[in-house]
Amino acid sequence: MSSETETPLTQLRDGKLHGMVPWFHPSLLFKVGVRTIVSSVFGQYADQRLVQAATDPGTEAEIKTRYDFSDPNASDPHRRITIDEEGAYWVDYLADTGDGFEPTYTMAYLAALDSLRVNDANNKTRLRLRHGDIMILGGDQCYPQATREDYKKKLVTPFSWAYDVPTAERKLFAIPGNHDWYDGLSAFDSLFCSSRDKLSHDRGERIGGWQCQQHRSYWAMKLPYDWWIWGTDIQFSKFLDSAQVSYFEAIAQQIKPGDKLILCIAEPSWLLSEFGKDDEEGNFFTITRIARQAGAEVCAVVAGDWHVYARYFNPKLNVHFITAGGGGAFLHPTHVLKTEISVDWPRQTDAAPTAVDPRPGYGPPVPGWTKETVDLRLRTKDPKATVDKVRAGVTEAIKETKDIVLEPVDKALTGKHKTLQSDTKCYPSRMRSRMLSLKNLFFPLRNKWFAFFIGLIYWLITWEYYALVTRHDISAGAIDNIGLTTSFWQVFSYTPFYLLQGMLVSLPFAFMLAGLWFGLMRYVDVGSRRGFRSMLTRFVIGSAHAAAHIAVMFALGLMFVQWNNHIAPALYPHANALWSGSDKTSMTGSVARKVLEPITEGRQDELKRYQDEQKGTASTTRRMAPPTELPPSAFNKVNEKSFRQIVGFVLYPLEIIIIGGLAGGFVLGLYWVLTGMFFRMHAEQAFAALRLTGYKNFLRFKFEKDQLTIYPIGIDKIPKRSFWTARQGARTVPSHNPQLIAPSDIPVRLIERPIIIKSGNKGAV
Repeated sequence: MSSETETPLTQLRDGKLHGMVPWFHPSLLFKVGVRTIVSSVFGQYADQRLVQAATDPGTEAEIKTRYDFSDPNASDPHRRITIDEEGAYWVDYLADTGDGFEPTYTMAYLAALDSLRVNDANNKTRLRLRHGDIMILGGDQCYPQATREDYKKKLVTPFSWAYDVPTAERKLFAIPGNHDWYDGLSAFDSLFCSSRDKLSHDRGERIGGWQCQQHRSYWAMKLPYDWWIWGTDIQFSKFLDSAQVSYFEAIAQQIKPGDKLILCIAEPSWLLSEFGKDDEEGNFFTITRIARQAGAEVCAVVAGDWHVYARYFNPKLNVHFITAGGGGAFLHPTHVLKTEISVDWPRQTDAAPTAVDPRPGYGPPVPGWTKETVDLRLRTKDPKATVDKVRAGVTEAIKETKDIVLEPVDKALTGKHKTLQSDTKCYPSRMRSRMLSLKNLFFPLRNKWFAFFIGLIYWLITWEYYALVTRHDISAGAIDNIGLTTSFWQVFSYTPFYLLQGMLVSLPFAFMLAGLWFGLMRYVDVGSRRGFRSMLTRFVIGSAHAAAHIAVMFALGLMFVQWNNHIAPALYPHANALWSGSDKTSMTGSVARKVLEPITEGRQDELKRYQDEQKGTASTTRRMAPPTELPPSAFNKVNEKSFRQIVGFVLYPLEIIIIGGLAGGFVLGLYWVLTGMFFRMHAEQAFAALRLTGYKNFLRFKFEKDQLTIYPIGIDKIPKRSFWTARQGARTVPSHNPQLIAPSDIPVRLIERPIIIKSGNKGAV
């Protein structure tokens, strides 16, 4: 039965729906590498954004007002947004979806509910939050490659099953991330930007109950109560194309002083700069400068890409920098996040600019505007406010676990300050993130194929080494006789000298070890370190990592040689018995003859005499014919030393590839744990290998006349496939008519207290 005819529940229970992406499968790594190269070429030579601008049929006036939803009473239902009975409207933000089916479907299911019952940050009371009439997908909608097939399987299918209604009831906007750019943005454009087709009548594709609205990969929405939301496309070519800059400059002409703006970008540039991924082209600075130059008050900047929740704040700017990439992809760590970071922010100045910033994208400067580096804190406090000072002191004293004490302070602040801030917030907590990182010690069990690949490398290097040992008599027979006449520690203690001998007599072996060492040095994630610090970090940490692998692979190699030398004598009598007692004319005897004949003592003696004769050192004057057949009496016994070599030849590859792969995988996992905890390195790779489905998040915005409330919603544990039930036969079916129904409430809570931004909020000075 094909998957098209099977019910969704059957497909789920039978494991036919996609799981989390196995990022460290060797074949996938190769494909992603190729896709990255191809997408880089597309980004430089075939920018899809320029094609979008060139094929957009709208006039300038139409483009400027295309997503104007500011009039709740507009006659066209597609040009208005629903205002609830309290005079508020709602918007959802979800980023980094389309990894495993279960987390993606769970997040779509929760977003599709008419209202969501959420526990507050203290798990004391429950709030009921209405659904968003607009859904914003904040980037990386599909993993690992955004092909049309993967979009359908990993995004459209789970979202359509979660919100299965006859007609689209809500609006959807998306911005692309780097994974959406892997095919040059072609599949993204086809799915999300189909409204650009003249015959579509500005109605794009449907994804369940959500209707795609946009015409390009970037957009600007005008909302009631003087709010704007901008979505930019800075991937994968890493620069803002001229058409996009012109678009936002045209949109900015409609902004009135005092209008409030939420900016959605694909990457948290303020966060990634700490990991060596600088915004070299100044994309974030450019887009914020355009908005602020028009008089907009930037109240929040929201980004995905990093699969956690983290909120930084600057009291001077009074701007929230929120990372919320928990829409369904694997979890990132939070223990690597710094408490204080910095960001380049546009500041208005009366003085004319005196110099051009040497970085591309920052110059030439715009008259009246300059770049200011401001600090952001994960732990928020405003030194200008006395009450906030008290709150900060209390927070330091009672840590993050005494939220109950802070509730009265928040109540006292309501109405007196324009922005209410809570304390250190990242999700999951740093301590939880550190504990989760320890799971990397079991890396080879979670990533068996990559461990197998490590085992292959171990085998190739050590196999070449032991061939040199035999060929050049390295160690004077100590290695070959380990476990017989020498002990493990006698040999292992001299291994560095034996390896040096091997490198001196064989360039291929020297290149193998040098390649391993150089590759692991280059692999070191130096982050924001530059210059000498970068080189020193690579040398020290990379050398330690290489030394660990070399020590493990050769220690295991000696152990396996010793073990094979130990079991060979036990197998030796059986080999002799098999040889001497077998019928040479039977099929079994023929096989035994072919296998054992080369190592019988008779054959060995004959071969040696023939080789000596060829060299001119044989004592006989009668020239011998090449060895062919000998009488049965010549093969009466198997040569013991040669038999031991055959045992090693057969067993050693299996031993080093399997057990060596497991040990090498453990070394890699331990390397990730230590470098992540102490040096903030390799965070993304380490957690990608874990493929954790828990600790997902999304944002729900409530816009009212006098304030905006941002609800950061967290889901600690994603339900397993056995949790879901079929729609058929269910007692009650939710109004969004999902294909798979949750038989009970999915535990959902606020990550922190709601973030409240009052009307009249002033941006940076």
